[in-house]
Parts: sequence; C-alpha cells; structure tokens
Amino acid sequence: MFLLDVFRKQAKGRTIYEWFEQIVLSVLVLIICLVIVYSLIIVTIKIFEDLVSGVGFIETVALKDTFGLILTVIILVEFNHSIVLAIRQRSGAIQVRIVVLITIIVLARKLVLLDYAAASVETLLGLGGLALALGGLYWLISDGEQRRRSPDLIVQ
Repeated sequence: MFLLDVFRKQAKGRTIYEWFEQIVLSVLVLIICLVIVYSLIIVTIKIFEDLVSGVGFIETVALKDTFGLILTVIILVEFNHSIVLAIRQRSGAIQVRIVVLITIIVLARKLVLLDYAAASVETLLGLGGLALALGGLYWLISDGEQRRRSPDLIVQ
C-alpha cells in the first residue's frame, strides 16, 4: 500500500524511464524486505538455539557468528532504507555516497569477523588498503557535496 500511495502522489510529470526506475526500485524493496525478514528469523533461531543448548555467549565463535548475523541484518536494513529514500526523493538511482557507505559497513563487518590468527599478511594488507581507499573516497565525495552546498566556504 505504501508504494502505491507514493506512486499516486508523484505520478505527475514522470517520463517512461522514471516510471521504470520507480518500478524496479519498488520490486527491489519488496525483495530486500523478504530477505530481511528471513535473516531476522534466522538470527532469532540462532540466538534461541544458543541459549537453549547452553552455548555461552562468552565463546568467541558463538559470539562472532551471532554478531555477524546481526550485522548482516543491519546492512540489509540500511541498503533497503537507501532504496526507499531514492524512491521518496525521486532522485532516480541510488547515490554513490550511500553505496560507498554501505561498502564501508560491509568491510567493517568483515574486519570484525576476521580470524586474525589464520589470516595471511597479504589479506590483512589488502583489507587495510581497501579500508583506507574507501575512507578516502567517502571523504572526497562528502567534501565535494559540502563544497557544492556552500561555495562561500572555499578559501582562495
């Protein structure tokens, strides 16, 4: 119902391609909602099984598994939120800044769950370089947006 209301309110002045984008984004929202609900059920079952079976949350493996599942649900919710925001603002495709931010969150999840004892030096250097590159890219994108909003702040 929510998506139909959004379509009705914003129907005026749309091109065929804008309609296509909105329909594709709406279908993606529904699919991701299903994945979020499924993932949330899996997380709930996992936590319940850990509590019933007596596996202590102090154990590193059980804690990492549970935390990884929770972070996955959070990433899915953030991704879904960015799609809904694109639909509401009629901005078309998802903004690059949001995609980079979600990628940083996914990388942070990987770094939190990584077994550092078994990881090779190359893997650690690669992930570190990727983290620096994504952080720099996000800073450049955010800095560029701030410059466009307030050209008076540019020092000459």
